[in-house]
Amino acid sequence: MKKAIWQTPVSYGRCEATHVLLPAWAVPRRRDSAEVIGYALLDHARGLGHRRIVARLERPPGTVRGWVRAFRRRAELISDNARRWARAIDSHALDQIRPARSAVADAVDALGIMARACRLQLRMSAPPWELVVTLTGLLHGRPRDPPAGL
Repeated sequence: MKKAIWQTPVSYGRCEATHVLLPAWAVPRRRDSAEVIGYALLDHARGLGHRRIVARLERPPGTVRGWVRAFRRRAELISDNARRWARAIDSHALDQIRPARSAVADAVDALGIMARACRLQLRMSAPPWELVVTLTGLLHGRPRDPPAGL
């Protein structure tokens, strides 16, 4: 399912800078939804090569390689951030985590644990990849830290 975004710049206060507000399913600087990119990252973490991911998702090879490269560069940062969120939401969320075979797989596992904790403990109904983009930025941006005392 394709979703369209009409980007309307918004200006805030006196700073005279404009910002574009995106829905949670949109990944900044990417045309595809968080869900599509998330499926590609899951497949890559499971060991699939970009050609098989391209065929499955029907996306251009350069696009899929770009997602994987961007995520690979940020994997440790995202993994650490996701673990902080998971621990802040549910102190036992990380009890059953096992070492993954790669930094990408480790980050994808941590994101899954974080999204599961959000949905179960905080009763959030947003789709998992939307939570991932909102809390970690996924491929771009500075991850958000959990609030103190969560």
